Amino acid sequence: MVQPRGRERELSILRVVLELLGENGYERLTIDAVAARARTSKATIYSRWPDKATLVAAALNARSGDLPRLLPAGSDLREDLASLVALFVQFAENESLTVFMSVLIAAENEPVLAEAFHGTALEPRRQDCSHIVARAIAAGEAAADSSGEELFELVMGKVLVRYVIERGRLSAADQAAFIERVLIPALDRPAPS
Repeated sequence: MVQPRGRERELSILRVVLELLGENGYERLTIDAVAARARTSKATIYSRWPDKATLVAAALNARSGDLPRLLPAGSDLREDLASLVALFVQFAENESLTVFMSVLIAAENEPVLAEAFHGTALEPRRQDCSHIVARAIAAGEAAADSSGEELFELVMGKVLVRYVIERGRLSAADQAAFIERVLIPALDRPAPS
């Protein structure tokens, strides 16, 4: 069990990891840089985290409790979708895309990092999408075969293309148009015969 003072020190080190990730990305992050900025020894870091991937995974997990959450259910599907898209946009505009992309790329070869990334960045949003679709189906606002996974992919894809590839934004008007032109029709399609 980590003592309160030890836990404070651990959280301080993990905050430094997130700062350096934001500045340099995963590939250029070093234990030396973390130790120097956190004013601790490499031995202290390695006594708790055996390698860089485990250290970054711990930092992502520690940070996950501070991330915004989806608002409670709206009065209808459009309100739920507006809250969902706004949440994805909030992440894109307030979180470091350098961190996101560098960790996503590194996670391909680092299973501990992939697990943390999926658990903190992706899975909660997938669950949000599944809850919205389930409520919409129950309310008769979406086709019975609508998929939370497809909703997740549509919204995540739109946000990644706009913010990462195009380096643009999704204004409130863009969000509303995306909901009306893409998401509502995708959820209200007739089941294939």
